[in-house]
Amino acid sequence: SSDHAGNKGVPGTSRDGAPVEITGLLYSCLKWVDGLNKNSQFKYSGVSIKGDKVITFKEWAQKIRDNFEHCYYVPTDPAQDSKYDVDSKIVNRRGIYKDVYKCNKEYRDYQLRPNFPIAMTVAPDLFDPKHALGALIIADEALLGPTGMATLDPSDMEYRPNYINSDDSNDFHTARGRNYHQGPEWVWPRGFFLRALLKFDLMRRETKEAKVEAFQQVTTRLAGCRHMIHDSPWAGLTELTNEKGSMCHDSCPTQAWSASCLIDLYQDASEYNAL
Repeated sequence: SSDHAGNKGVPGTSRDGAPVEITGLLYSCLKWVDGLNKNSQFKYSGVSIKGDKVITFKEWAQKIRDNFEHCYYVPTDPAQDSKYDVDSKIVNRRGIYKDVYKCNKEYRDYQLRPNFPIAMTVAPDLFDPKHALGALIIADEALLGPTGMATLDPSDMEYRPNYINSDDSNDFHTARGRNYHQGPEWVWPRGFFLRALLKFDLMRRETKEAKVEAFQQVTTRLAGCRHMIHDSPWAGLTELTNEKGSMCHDSCPTQAWSASCLIDLYQDASEYNAL
């Protein structure tokens, strides 16, 4: 952070509220512990809430499922806005899932980031499959870089895609690396994106040939990562790149989670092939 740029103490990526991936992870966890309880492997069936009431894990998960699309989806057609919790006046891009629900700065709810595929991967039953695939197509066009994924929509007013930690300018948005998650292309979200893309693309495929096409679409989007692994002296994947895959000199040159998230993709693919 920088005193003279005025960004000291100001969060660079404010996601107060309910981030979409945290909601998906919560739902997944609630279903898991409910299953443990039913199998007598976990003694608690729920939690206490206000007024000495108790909500079971199953009920809590169901509340999330019943309201997820309503709270997070931004419809492609403005005429459908009344069916969702959407402020039409501040929507920047349609056909996406909000990054956050009920952020203090409301416009940040509507920012497109690569976090929603995490929820799709761990909690696919929260999503309308057609909406999900449509949102993934938008992310594919707007966020996907050669190896990583832009951490913010290029059409967003806060988009700053080049991370330079030593920047000592007076620019509030970039000084001392404030834009770490405001556009630079991180590699680890690509694994979740491709896992979600494969999952929801396969849902609509009926023939063997069509399913092969789904795998081919994912394989095509791994080319940049394969080249990086081949060319890197670490034989690994970097933490992040700057705009359009350009070198970020403040990035860790080989990052465990960049590689591990792709290993998860290969694990998913092997399980689909076994079906």
